[in-house]
Amino acid sequence: MTKPHLFILVSSLIASFFVTPFVKKLALKAKAVDMPTHRKVHHKIIPRWGGLAIYTGFFLSLLLLFVLNDSFKKLLELKHYFLGWQLLGIFVAGTVIVIVGMLDDKFGLPPKIKLSGQIISALILVAFGTKFSGITLPFTKSFLELHSFLGIGITVFWVVLLINSFNFVDGLDGLASGLAIITAITFFCISLEYLPIVKGYMVQKSLVFTAILSLALVGSALGFLRYNFNPARIFMGDTGSQFLGLILASITIIGAFKRVSTFAIFVPLFAVAIPIADTGYAIIRRIKKKTPISMPDKKHFHHQLLAIGFSQKQAVVILYLISAILAAFAVFLTKYK
Repeated sequence: MTKPHLFILVSSLIASFFVTPFVKKLALKAKAVDMPTHRKVHHKIIPRWGGLAIYTGFFLSLLLLFVLNDSFKKLLELKHYFLGWQLLGIFVAGTVIVIVGMLDDKFGLPPKIKLSGQIISALILVAFGTKFSGITLPFTKSFLELHSFLGIGITVFWVVLLINSFNFVDGLDGLASGLAIITAITFFCISLEYLPIVKGYMVQKSLVFTAILSLALVGSALGFLRYNFNPARIFMGDTGSQFLGLILASITIIGAFKRVSTFAIFVPLFAVAIPIADTGYAIIRRIKKKTPISMPDKKHFHHQLLAIGFSQKQAVVILYLISAILAAFAVFLTKYK
């Protein structure tokens, strides 16, 4: 880990850690709170909007690195590679998804409005150059270029999928933030693993960039986790869970993992396997019951663990361990160069 890596990790952690108490007061004042219900596992009023602290820690650390580190500044200013433009797109899309999340946490938006906000955020990423351009075919070294519209469609689908996956999995204290930390650490390791062996200046710089983004997310989520782990004093709400999904989706797209290894197309799927599997199971379950896909229930993986008899902390740690094992397998796949 280099000095810029350490700086981005520590600065994002500190920023998130110290901003969270202020966000908590703001949420309580605005009455953006989570009320206990029969479907919830908490029994008292908890402020939401914790995602604002993650958002602040993430972007503030990147801004500080840009101001203080010439190498990062040059990376973003590279002509023809548009990394600075893509970061601006992430900021705009992240701001939109955070605003949508804040409104939902406060007022409870209709599912169609939430989905529209997610799609708009994804299209903003595309407009600023963050989109899938192709895939590496399994068991070959061939790179298949995607038609522009197909690439946009896959990008929007992937971004919306990860946004909703982390939204669905955010059901226990510290679960979504912890899974995001594990996933972002995985992407950081993958970026460093691929960096020495990739060909192409653009891909190399993209991996450097995604390594920095990954650590910014690790630090900002970790600083918030101090207040969010059981017993939670604040929830990230849709403000945070949707932001986590958006940033992790952006990292996988910009990282171009699909370009550098035969099996690399599967790597992000293993890293985010729990949120995606939980989302897929929820969709299938609700289709079978002929209920709206957005209809909440108590059948998610974490609810099942609670039903078996595990405590909140135990259930969260179990899911952490499973995620870490899958993440380690994802890193192992990078050995197939």
